[in-house]
Amino acid sequence: MNTSDYIIETITVLGTAAFALSAVLAALDKQLDIFSITVLGIITAVGGGTIRDCILSVPVFWALDISYITIAIVACIIGFFAFPLVQLGRANKLYLYIDAVAIAMFAIQGANKAWEMGFGLPVAPVMLGVITATGGGVIRDVLLHRPSLLLNKELYAIPVALGCIFYTIIYLFLPEYIEFGAVAACSLIVYLRHLSIQKHVCVPQWAIIKHH
Repeated sequence: MNTSDYIIETITVLGTAAFALSAVLAALDKQLDIFSITVLGIITAVGGGTIRDCILSVPVFWALDISYITIAIVACIIGFFAFPLVQLGRANKLYLYIDAVAIAMFAIQGANKAWEMGFGLPVAPVMLGVITATGGGVIRDVLLHRPSLLLNKELYAIPVALGCIFYTIIYLFLPEYIEFGAVAACSLIVYLRHLSIQKHVCVPQWAIIKHH
């Protein structure tokens, strides 16, 4: 395994764990049992990647390597016992940051997989990066009957898209620096989400549809 493959594999593992943990945090006020939490965490962790692989017409990633399901289960169990000890206000912010890390990791992993397959270059890797990053979170929010971060004026899909665009530009023009590109793109997405979470940076008013 070369350095680039190792980085993408690490990103996938961390993203899987982060998405599973985000599901536990999102469900704290729902009083769910550990089994329900685990099912929710697994669906959240693999949902976006499953949609991506169906679009790519390839075997679903977690069916080829069941360890991703194991990672999600372990993360859910840890979160189930650890997160109730966190104050509710801090838990809400922690949820947003863990979700930010998850979408950053999965965005780059999704874009990389589409690029490696030569699927719809150079536009499709950006689209599939966004789908991989947001798909699991949307499913999580629908199952929990909570507003999706994707459908409000917070910077959510925009940071993901910008990170994927940056990554594909590096892949297109500077492929020898793709390892740096992966780390930098993830960092860009997390930083932009941080601005939205901490500084309340959001989509400008002129870009929001208004109903009169």
